[in-house]
Amino acid sequence: MTDPGAAGDPPRSGSGCGVAFGIGLILAGGVFLWVNLTDTPVALLLLDALPLAAVWWPLLLVVWGAWKVVTRLRTGRAGLRFGEVFVLLLFVLGGTVFTLAQRAIESQGLERRLTEVRRLVEQQSEPFPVHVFVTEESVSLSAEGEVEILISLPAGNLRVEAAAATDPGAPAAPDPEPEGQDGPGGAGIEGRLRLVKRVWATDGAAAAARAEAVRLRTGPLDPATRRFPVRVEDSGTSEVALELLATLPPGVRISAFTDEGWVRVYGPFARVEARTNDGPVEVRGTGGPVSLTVRNGAAWASGIEGALAIESRRAPVEVDGVAGTTTVDAEGAPVWIAGAESSVTVRGRNAPVAVEDSFGPIEIETRIAPIRLERIGGSAVVRSEFGDVVAMSVEGPLEIRTDSADLEVRRARSGAAIQAAGGLLILDEVAGPLTVTSGRGEVRASRLSGPADFTSDAGGITVRGFGHALSVTSGDAEVDVATDAIGGEIGLVTERGDVRLALPAAGSFSVSAETRDGDVDSEFTLERRASEGASRWEGRAGSGAERVTISTREGDITLRARPPAGERR
Repeated sequence: MTDPGAAGDPPRSGSGCGVAFGIGLILAGGVFLWVNLTDTPVALLLLDALPLAAVWWPLLLVVWGAWKVVTRLRTGRAGLRFGEVFVLLLFVLGGTVFTLAQRAIESQGLERRLTEVRRLVEQQSEPFPVHVFVTEESVSLSAEGEVEILISLPAGNLRVEAAAATDPGAPAAPDPEPEGQDGPGGAGIEGRLRLVKRVWATDGAAAAARAEAVRLRTGPLDPATRRFPVRVEDSGTSEVALELLATLPPGVRISAFTDEGWVRVYGPFARVEARTNDGPVEVRGTGGPVSLTVRNGAAWASGIEGALAIESRRAPVEVDGVAGTTTVDAEGAPVWIAGAESSVTVRGRNAPVAVEDSFGPIEIETRIAPIRLERIGGSAVVRSEFGDVVAMSVEGPLEIRTDSADLEVRRARSGAAIQAAGGLLILDEVAGPLTVTSGRGEVRASRLSGPADFTSDAGGITVRGFGHALSVTSGDAEVDVATDAIGGEIGLVTERGDVRLALPAAGSFSVSAETRDGDVDSEFTLERRASEGASRWEGRAGSGAERVTISTREGDITLRARPPAGERR
């Protein structure tokens, strides 16, 4: 029988999630229809929509709430289903993200950057022709002694080149100025400036007006600081891109600064200082000291005859061929140095460091970043916090200090001093004295040709092949030592670790092995001696020239006879 009240019930309105999905389809379709009809790039639409969404997104909640109230009044039903709750959470989360992003942009002063991004998008999408205007000037001044050319741009690219001795485009030497007059004149500094202004505008008149607002200013020479300024006055318009090319005589000092853009300096100048806040810097072939400050870009330096100093923030550093000292302070980007003829000093934070084919001395200190040394002709000092260290072919003394990091040293020609709180330590072909202090890490050493001293709290110490004195002191570490020759005294002392020692079967040494709570197993002939509270064994092989002492409190001692290398499989 049919329920008489069923026909009178209003139809169910369906899930609110479906309604929200339908609204989303309408909005998405409207956006794409607007893009197709107006040829507006989606990127521009998103850039314009971000501040609107950050402010007005709560209006969607108001509309939704009003719709729920009206539905309740008309039908008597306005419950919340799971789908509606899910969509509501998405709205709140997305709106919160938009608001936080807009506040971060405002607090960090990034509105100008977004304007530049919008301009670039417009240039790629709209039919704006590019008008190019070029301003060329020749500069000359009479100057005795050193002169610094100070070049600055508010935003744009800088390129400084050294003029050739027979440059046909170089201006002729002007007539001398009257005596006592300060300004251009005399057979002094001569150069050429070329300012390129690229303007995006729909007509040439507007482009010319915008280009005219950007002016190139030069001089006068400051007699106190010996600086000759070259600057660009910019009206602040974002439709003009600047590029300044300066051709200057070699031997002068160069200071080149720009806030946004790249800086390139090529040539044997007396001194170079370059700085950019947002862009790369490249300096090549200079004859004097170089100082670079780079942020959010990259730094390249090669063929530097003087000292090099680099300050880098979130900018990779690449250095090749520096005759003077090299100093790098880096954060947030890798550092690579090769061909350094003098000392290298690197301070890094989250900055991986690699130094190759250099002659030292090397000093590196990093935090949370790996370090790699390869083919170093001098000494090296490395300090690393939570960063792995690899040192290959170091001719001078090597000193390494790490915290909770793995370490690998191969072919240390003059010995090494290593201190590590933890991690795996691999040492191979250490020719000089070796000192290792390890916390709870594992140590593996092989082919040691100098005196070696190991101290460890816990973990394990394995030594394969040594030709000099060996000392191991450990708390809870397992000790495993084997050698084909004995060239000095051997002392192995542990508290609670087992000791395994393999000595040459035809060697000459005297053995003293003592354990309190462990056992002694030996392939050499040993005799037990009276010892209060401990098990002590002594023996002698050959002439007994070298002394071998083994002591453990709670571990076992194992002595094995090692046959010659030719008889081992």
